[in-house]
Amino acid sequence: MKKKLFFGLCLLVAGGLALSSCTKNDDNTMVLIGTEYYVDDILSVIPDTLQTRFFAEFGSIPTGPVPPKIEGSYVMNPKQRVTSNVDGWPIIVEPDMYMRFSTQHNGIAVMELNEATDNVTDTVFVCGNGNAFTVYFIENKNYDLEMGAATYHVKMKRGVVMKGQMAADGIADFRYATIVMNAEDDSNGLIEQYEKGSYFIYKDGNGKASNHDW
Repeated sequence: MKKKLFFGLCLLVAGGLALSSCTKNDDNTMVLIGTEYYVDDILSVIPDTLQTRFFAEFGSIPTGPVPPKIEGSYVMNPKQRVTSNVDGWPIIVEPDMYMRFSTQHNGIAVMELNEATDNVTDTVFVCGNGNAFTVYFIENKNYDLEMGAATYHVKMKRGVVMKGQMAADGIADFRYATIVMNAEDDSNGLIEQYEKGSYFIYKDGNGKASNHDW
């Protein structure tokens, strides 16, 4: 019997992003030259037949060269699953997710994420305009999965897109999507991977990721 890996259930970020910039190194928060369309690379793996559905459910992607300052600590409570293009993905409320953004500069920031048992720190891209912003990054994860007496090596590449609008008391209309960009293993078909282009959308159930020190 095949075992399915539910990659859409967590945001475990492993592996760094190689960043380079030709922008002026000053205090302005400007998107890195060469990365303006990086978020499009993530979204492009969603099949054309599902693009309209995805944007209808996730909404538009705020873009622009001068995003607002997103530095601060927040909690996603309740963390609500919204939808997925994977049949049978249960629409439930998950444990709260805690986020902290810092060191925002030239279109990047440091993100700390506390979700269930995962504690992650990584560098992420930031773009936007006015109060609206988008955070996006790609995670690469390699791990071993035991099935009976055998152990299989699994590789997974996934894009993550977060968005919202900065407000005095948190991030309004906060939501994020995880999108499978590639998945492979050496199980010869025993492990049933989610297909490339599978996506999972979450939102803050009360409409705002509130300011919260953690």
